[in-house]
Amino acid sequence: MKQQSPGLIRSSRHLTPKGLSTRTALLAAAAQVFKESGFFSSSVSQIARNCGVSQGTFYQYFKNKEQVFLELNDLILGNFWEAVQNLPRSGDRFEPRLKEVIGLIFDHTLKNFYFHRILGEFELIDPVAIGYYDSLARFLRCFFRQAVLTGHIRPLDPNVIAYGLLGKAYFHALEWGDDAPAFSLGELVELTFDLLMKGINGPSVYKKPRKLNHTKAPAEDNGGILPGQSETQGESTRNAIYRSAEQIFGRQGYNRAGISEITRLAGVAQGTFYVHFESKRALMKGVVEYLSRAMRRELKIATDRAKDRRDMEREGMMAFFRFLKPHRNIYRVLAECETLGQELAMWYYRKLAQGYNETLTKGIAKREIRELPVAFLVRSLMGLNHMIGLKWLVWNSSPQAEFPPQLLEDAVDLVLFGLNPQ
Repeated sequence: MKQQSPGLIRSSRHLTPKGLSTRTALLAAAAQVFKESGFFSSSVSQIARNCGVSQGTFYQYFKNKEQVFLELNDLILGNFWEAVQNLPRSGDRFEPRLKEVIGLIFDHTLKNFYFHRILGEFELIDPVAIGYYDSLARFLRCFFRQAVLTGHIRPLDPNVIAYGLLGKAYFHALEWGDDAPAFSLGELVELTFDLLMKGINGPSVYKKPRKLNHTKAPAEDNGGILPGQSETQGESTRNAIYRSAEQIFGRQGYNRAGISEITRLAGVAQGTFYVHFESKRALMKGVVEYLSRAMRRELKIATDRAKDRRDMEREGMMAFFRFLKPHRNIYRVLAECETLGQELAMWYYRKLAQGYNETLTKGIAKREIRELPVAFLVRSLMGLNHMIGLKWLVWNSSPQAEFPPQLLEDAVDLVLFGLNPQ
């Protein structure tokens, strides 16, 4: 599929070479400003200043910053499809072709990570984000569908494979910290190929349950307090504010959300808010911590009875999607955190990763999980669940959004046993 010339897709008027150069420079300047400030917090004046031109010059080429964003979207997707056209051809050998595809996805994500991060920033961008990832997934769906037809992989849903791979690339592009294990692009390609084909299933004997339990109810939402514990009146008030803020931040975004609206929905006085929080930013931090506790509680309850680490993985995946259904706004809140300052969002991811790391390490020691770098496994599995959750629950506009049972079966099967047809 050949794309139009990037950067001019939305512009119909003829440009001189000098005009084209200025327009291209403005797009590059906008990309840098969005990378540093996010979309919502950036301005036309910043973009013009970064480019070294006046605001008047900006408006000669673009209507507003929304148009710049949309053209950057076209530019980045155009570059992706151009790279698809230039993929080396490896004949009928499936292994090198799959590695080339994995390398393309990881390289594209790493180079354009700033753009991936701001796609979920606020409601204007949601339809663009859906279209952006579906464009990438369209290529992957076709590739994996053909691989099924030729017998190179098992017949799992190609959409699940595609979005799972996109999620892995995204989570490996996150900034996990200077002390965290790092992997080169080449290492990521080899490890991802291995995980994708073989899954996490270790050499110890495993009796796979016949069916997943899709009907188990989620734990009652009480702010992450474990059974046997009770909350104080102050904790009860804070949790009510957190639940309200989760909804308001999720619908309106951090910048547009008002404290008065949050307290009204929570059923508390505005003065009560300042007894518990210094500012709206402090509330945002509290909401992320609240959701982290609630998520980890749900996962702990779901996996505590499992004896085998592979069963823990199955139950944990189902618990994650059960939790996500009533908490779809968590993705909006985390996207806001990544543009306000990545520390809070990364705290959330690292907190989840910490528990994941511990249980996977034990599973590897018991030979229930294959011996792969634990940090690689954690990021890959978190990324797969993250992107699949986005695709089927968050981007689904229905208030009754459900994860189709067969797709969940395929997602679990992909994680545990991979694509290898043998």
